[in-house]
Amino acid sequence: MLLLAGCGDSSETATVREVTTRFESAMVSHDSSTACSLLAPEAVRRIDGLRPEGCVQALSSLKIPSAPPGDTQVWGDTAQVRTSADTLFLRRFPGGWRIIGAGCTPRGEQPYECTVDGT
Repeated sequence: MLLLAGCGDSSETATVREVTTRFESAMVSHDSSTACSLLAPEAVRRIDGLRPEGCVQALSSLKIPSAPPGDTQVWGDTAQVRTSADTLFLRRFPGGWRIIGAGCTPRGEQPYECTVDGT
């Protein structure tokens, strides 16, 4: 995933962290319905396309690591949140911030590889 350079204001950063915290909490408590509701529409479509049982049933089996949000960077309508166990990517949609990538690992000069990918 490629992000544009720039800086986000503190209110956007706080909102991104709040969405990430809600997603991470939902994953820890096995509340896949809430976690899926925080994913971007394309991420849900990709999960649904790969897993016939759908997002709510499939998400818990995807083994996405969970940890509190750490370093958060916002660039316009995209954001990256690093945790001690994961890197997540978010995008701002008309309805608010949604997760477009979770379970992401860096691959050097290549784009991150994400278990949940809604790009």
